[in-house]
Amino acid sequence: MPKSFYIIDGHAHIYRAYFAPFRDLMSPSGEPTKATFVFIQRLLNLIDQRKPDYLAMVIDHGDETVFRKEIFPEYKSNRKSRPDDFFPQEQRILSIVKDLGIPIFVKPGYEADDLIATMATQLCGKDFDVYMVSSDKDLRQVVTDCTKMYDAYTNEVIDPARLEEKYGFTPREAIEIQTLMGDSIDNIPGIPGVGDKTALKLIKQYGSAENVLAHVEELKGKMKENFEKFGDRIPVARQLVTLKTDVEFEFDSENCRFSGLNVEALRKHLAECGFYSLLKRYEGIESAKPTAPARPAIFSESLFGEAERGANGDGEETHPGALTSQDIQYTLVNTPELLESFIKELKNH
Repeated sequence: MPKSFYIIDGHAHIYRAYFAPFRDLMSPSGEPTKATFVFIQRLLNLIDQRKPDYLAMVIDHGDETVFRKEIFPEYKSNRKSRPDDFFPQEQRILSIVKDLGIPIFVKPGYEADDLIATMATQLCGKDFDVYMVSSDKDLRQVVTDCTKMYDAYTNEVIDPARLEEKYGFTPREAIEIQTLMGDSIDNIPGIPGVGDKTALKLIKQYGSAENVLAHVEELKGKMKENFEKFGDRIPVARQLVTLKTDVEFEFDSENCRFSGLNVEALRKHLAECGFYSLLKRYEGIESAKPTAPARPAIFSESLFGEAERGANGDGEETHPGALTSQDIQYTLVNTPELLESFIKELKNH
């Protein structure tokens, strides 16, 4: 029977937790903790509900070093600066994940999606069911029969059949559609006037972005004009949206074998953050005995130093008057599909 291997898209989930519709929280020592609470609750729920055989997290090293900037210097240049309270929560989360014994992978010059795609490619065919814990559209191109997307907020699994059922295209077509559309969030130039519906229609008809351009005389009006004027964007957009599947970095699947949480380390962080409801859940529970020698999380040297300096608590004891968090379940409704699902669920209650 295949072993389950869950790869968490780290920064995507940290950002999702930071912007989740949840009240602001603060630890007894004054540390902002809303994103930390949302992230850790989702991580613990994933472990409890999905029971992964193997577990790892992948994070971005930094936008300024990514190879895509060599192709297109304006790549992600429209990104806003992080809020002041983001960094301490990011570092706390990285420290918690590391202390729980979950390896963290990062490589200068590449994005988390490139490492995830590389790991999934290596694991496929080796008796693994790979779950990319992310809702990032860029990872749709990586979906195969043995590599699926898993949304920890909605519990939805996206395999090739579900991808086509939900969005109308295959993993191969995902790259073609992104190439035509570009991406305003990442500042990737596409063909003006081509949205998701138009891109899908064109790719279903012509098969590839380049083939649309080859049949530009068959297009009409403004669409034809835009392809003639901006068609030279297609090769650049393709390079930017296509994920690397052959990144060279230190990755041994056995280092990611998950034998259970380091509960002592978890309780320490929960107490420092003032997460009393979560802390109560793990009272009296001992750490699982590892089936292999403990291995450190894998960071780049500079990032490890930042995480180590910025994430450790000051050891102050919690007190009864401190702000507490409630152990609740929630779902971020931020797409038309999720809104429709939410409305259906309300009608059933």
